[in-house]
Amino acid sequence: MPEFDSDQMAIDNTVQNRRLGSVMLTAGWILLWMDAMLAAYVYSSVEHGSLFWPIWIGVEGILGLVLVIMGTHYRRAIGPTALSRHDIASIERQERREHDEERRVA
Repeated sequence: MPEFDSDQMAIDNTVQNRRLGSVMLTAGWILLWMDAMLAAYVYSSVEHGSLFWPIWIGVEGILGLVLVIMGTHYRRAIGPTALSRHDIASIERQERREHDEERRVA
């Protein structure tokens, strides 16, 4: 049965990675498209001496690109990633506790 557990865990990790990657991609592309729409205010802002919109678009653009890159990475990842390893460790601790408890009771 241990093979089944590890196979199921690998499947769960892959599904979780794809879901997390999809959320990151969606959020990243939304930020990038918002930047494209807000770019109309850059010229007016700089012309009047304010750097609010250029800085806003720069920060939001960098955040959007990071989310798109990370989302693509997570969607392509097979097996556990850094976030999944934390979940795997907590599941293994829980299983050890349950096993120890069963051994004490028996």
